Amino acid sequence: MTLWKRHIVLSLMLVLSNPVLAETLNKESAMMMVLERNPTIQASLARIENAKGEKIQASLMPNPEAVFEIENFGGTGELSGIDGAEATVGLEQQIELAGKRTKRTRIADYDAKIAEEQAIADILQLLSQTEIAFINVAIQQERLTLANNRMSLAQKTHKTVKERVNAAAASDIQHTKIDIEQSAAELELAKARKDLSHAKNRLAALLNVKGDVQVDMVLDNLPTLPERHILLDAVKKMPQMRINQFLKMQAQSQLDLAEANAIPDPVVGLGLRRFNESDDTAFIAGISIPLPVFNRNQGEILKARSQIAEAEASAQQQELDIREVSLNTWESLTSIYNEAETYQSNVIPNAERAYNQALEGYSAGRFSFLDMLDAQRTLYEVEENRLDSLLNLYEAKGRTDFLMNTHLPLVHNFVKGKTQ
Repeated sequence: MTLWKRHIVLSLMLVLSNPVLAETLNKESAMMMVLERNPTIQASLARIENAKGEKIQASLMPNPEAVFEIENFGGTGELSGIDGAEATVGLEQQIELAGKRTKRTRIADYDAKIAEEQAIADILQLLSQTEIAFINVAIQQERLTLANNRMSLAQKTHKTVKERVNAAAASDIQHTKIDIEQSAAELELAKARKDLSHAKNRLAALLNVKGDVQVDMVLDNLPTLPERHILLDAVKKMPQMRINQFLKMQAQSQLDLAEANAIPDPVVGLGLRRFNESDDTAFIAGISIPLPVFNRNQGEILKARSQIAEAEASAQQQELDIREVSLNTWESLTSIYNEAETYQSNVIPNAERAYNQALEGYSAGRFSFLDMLDAQRTLYEVEENRLDSLLNLYEAKGRTDFLMNTHLPLVHNFVKGKTQ
């Protein structure tokens, strides 16, 4: 069984088995599971093998042709039978000139290199998606915890208000308002459960597993920010950049082949002829050469030259696009990092302090119900905003990891191990 067939069989087995995941995943174990189980990666590896097969095919010489010919039979007079027949058996071989086979093989070799780099780019993109999906599950787990805390907080506040209403220290309208707040907390809890389920389904699809995916990630440890010039230097080593270089070199090789194809290939033949009348045999040899009178491969040469210009322009445009994306991603990452850090170090602690003071003051009759309720809502809102900020931060970090080829060594080793 060939390697690409093994990849396909393995992919089908993985899809059909699709086991239930039991353990809690960290980000590294999730990455490794995607590499081993995701069908998209198996398809990318199969495309590499396909390109290698094309390269082998391009390197082969044309097959010789067996020739059998019989002359001078079934005519009139002395040639009415087969006594005067002449039979010839021989071989003909096309001789490729101007290095056509070498040039054709070089083009196919670039196809193989491009297929490998494209597979690496696709896998890096998939790992980036996995990183973002993993982070989304971690954030939604935290949201569920927050929703549960909000529910507990609403119940605690409800108890405090009820005690004051029973003691005639607060009006029934306050009891009604806190009932509304508790109902809102229940709705938010239901939404948090639904969002977590959706996030887990997305990650499970990438991992190609079933079951309740649990992840382990400490969100308080903010990621390290790369420096701007380091990001721009790393972008130059992206697989897309190498693909652009291979495409330009391949376009030049296609021009070389088109110009070589303008030179006709002779066909030489060698055979043995038998004469029935005398029962003698003799060798025959021949050569035929197409005359390049009308077709000198002018159209293919013009097409190949235009492909060189197209490859160079496309590469330049993609480099500009990637640089723009990189700069925007870095600026977004920096801005979001500062926002997340402010929430974590300043806003959340102040909101918690304000709520605790309001709750204690309300219980003691120093603050109004509205003051306490406002402090509770403010605390919940800033905690939600903090999670939104963290999600945006880690998603930007995932995109930055893709641009910086953070997982490139891992993917290189994986691809080399699977395609050797």
